Amino acid sequence: MEYLQTNIFMVISLLVQSGFLGVGWKVYSNYKKQVEERGKKTEALHNATRSLLRTEIIGIYHKSEEDGFIPLYNLENITDMYICYKALGGNGAITELYHKALQLPQKSPDIERGEYGKCLRK
Repeated sequence: MEYLQTNIFMVISLLVQSGFLGVGWKVYSNYKKQVEERGKKTEALHNATRSLLRTEIIGIYHKSEEDGFIPLYNLENITDMYICYKALGGNGAITELYHKALQLPQKSPDIERGEYGKCLRK
């Protein structure tokens, strides 16, 4: 009992410190868990975006191949999409399609025939 009376401040100090350490550890654990979850969500978003870009690039290529030419606006779109696709870690299969699309004859849309859409018709 005499030990407690003489060292009461040290005992209280140890109890306070251990409590704060416990709370600090809990806060750190929660933060680490949130960072890991955010990383998983970000990876899932990258994968989904890459998949959508791949699908759209394939669609533009096949449509242009059937038509025998690629409109300039689609050439710009496919180039922008390809750059983003590669930045997200896309593979070489789309690279081959992209280079084939670049080899297709290019054509500007004809405003007279209304190929730009209703909003630009006179």
